[in-house]
Amino acid sequence: MRVNTVRTSIFGAAALVLGLSLSHGQGTPSLAKQRTITVGGKSYVLTSRLKSILVGDFFYNYDHHKNASPQNLIATLQRLGGVEGWTVDVTTDGNAVTAAKLKGYQVFFANYISSWASSNGFPTANRTAVQDFVENQGGGVFIQHSSGDSRAGNNWPWFYNTAHPVEYTGESSRITISAPVFIPQAAKASPIMEGISFAGKDTVIWPQGEWHTFNKIITDIHPEATVLLKMDAVHCTKGGTGTNCGSAYNYSVPGGYPATWTFPDKKGNIGYFMEAHDLVTMQAMTQAVWDKFYRQFMYYVAGYDTVAVSTALKPRNADLNFALDGSGITFHPSDQPGVFINKPGYHMVTLFDMAGHKVKEIKGNQYPVDYDLSADFKGVKAGVYVMRVALANGRVGSKRFFVN
Repeated sequence: MRVNTVRTSIFGAAALVLGLSLSHGQGTPSLAKQRTITVGGKSYVLTSRLKSILVGDFFYNYDHHKNASPQNLIATLQRLGGVEGWTVDVTTDGNAVTAAKLKGYQVFFANYISSWASSNGFPTANRTAVQDFVENQGGGVFIQHSSGDSRAGNNWPWFYNTAHPVEYTGESSRITISAPVFIPQAAKASPIMEGISFAGKDTVIWPQGEWHTFNKIITDIHPEATVLLKMDAVHCTKGGTGTNCGSAYNYSVPGGYPATWTFPDKKGNIGYFMEAHDLVTMQAMTQAVWDKFYRQFMYYVAGYDTVAVSTALKPRNADLNFALDGSGITFHPSDQPGVFINKPGYHMVTLFDMAGHKVKEIKGNQYPVDYDLSADFKGVKAGVYVMRVALANGRVGSKRFFVN
């Protein structure tokens, strides 16, 4: 058997032959986690790369821990990680956000890092590492609330020109501000917004909003950006009266004032969320909707691997060509049902139909070993089958096969 390393590119994601993870007992995965697209007449399954998130919980100016709730975001991610199987690590030291550190993650969550770009505190080498993490490693950076408050400067050109190019200029007073926030029609097609509504409606009231002002609109700089939520300035009041949040700042933007967005940057993605100064925003959205929003946002900004989807199983080729996955579990191409295992220790390969019935199970400890299950599909009913592989080190992978 000859094994070749093959890499292609679809929508900027490294196309490796990888196992497709299913939701942990939650039925069909969300579109942000796993979805099928068609390019050039061929179908591909996009599967989020997300396994680990690094939260940067430090600051260089105003300490939001005193008067806000960065801890709520950490709690949110850890709550989601416990269900989804993500690792969520927190660092309180900006010096620790190095290139070597970031290699172990798919998302860097910048949690209330006040003056992140405008201060000299975040090391130059670490700034380069964050940019490389996004643009060359395909990672996602999420800019949360005050992580976007750096005023214009020359300290970190990539931050000001690419990651957050709208330039913070100020903010409304918070306590007495109340604003309708709505899902734009165009955002409803985004995998991030799948199943998101507010008691069946597209609009929710955010009370006590600390609305940042910017000198530019994100879609003017990044036309490809998807704005997920917008604020209606016409009905934004201060103390229950007025418009435009009762402020000297101008939030009146045609179509609504952007509150959260995402856009691609070379191989990676940038995400942004303005609010969540405290628990009020989450409580307005409800924790269930809040959790779904952040779950799907994290899967999305982490980026995707792809695998071709076959419409019919074909005879196995004499030469099996696919990219070896570092996990030790490498599934065959979709028209060649099987798996190559190259990690030591006990392993188990199980084939299920979509009703959950076990079709076949293989146990062993030989490695490297290649299992070809083509014969097991002869005469089976048309439908979707799942191959699940578990290794002694805890690594689990699964992949769907389509038969017609």
